[in-house]
Amino acid sequence: MLLLKRGCKGEGENMKTWQRRFHQKMEWEKPNDTWSLTVEDNLSPRNPERPWHLYQQRKAFARFQCSCCTRRWPSAQVLILFHMHLDWSQRQGQVKMRVCGQKCKKCHGAKFEMPTFSQENIERILDNLVLKIHAKCYRESIANRDLADPIVEEDVEGPHDTTRCEACALGICYLSTYGFVIPASLAAASQPGQLAWWGADTESDWKLLCYVLPVVVALLIFAVLFSGK
Repeated sequence: MLLLKRGCKGEGENMKTWQRRFHQKMEWEKPNDTWSLTVEDNLSPRNPERPWHLYQQRKAFARFQCSCCTRRWPSAQVLILFHMHLDWSQRQGQVKMRVCGQKCKKCHGAKFEMPTFSQENIERILDNLVLKIHAKCYRESIANRDLADPIVEEDVEGPHDTTRCEACALGICYLSTYGFVIPASLAAASQPGQLAWWGADTESDWKLLCYVLPVVVALLIFAVLFSGK
């Protein structure tokens, strides 16, 4: 399990693992260009100024631990922000990364804790990032390559707690943006692949709403009919 800590600024073994795997993937995909990955705690959640591009990895699974009471909890609604840019003249690319944290529900005045990701989910998150770099920075078609859904490694029960979610506080968590709360287990299981794709960018938020709402309504109707038997 690999933890991203606030304030590491790219230092430490945890961030080095993300950087090493990202570098290896980009070296394989684009051997003529040099790419870097860094953590930036105050990265803007909104669309950056050109020539930078935004990608949001939503619905990532990770585990948290409170630094005060040591309570642990899993979440399938972790959001990761990426800003990416390619300097064509220098053949150098940059990616800035920010992971949104969550607060412990037991501790008063708790701070946003950073999550722990499994190696397999790190691989999937970075694979999605590489695909987005192809599409946004190189303007290449990725129609035949699907974004990978992060693996939900254990059951996550209860509704998404919007009051303790950093992405909700920033106004970029899709579970709070549209004014409805979905049980975490349902949200984690809903429509893999397409939801990850349409939920990846802020400009696709309206498409996401149009897609998710009918699914939620259909599931609720099914649940009512099934429970009445």
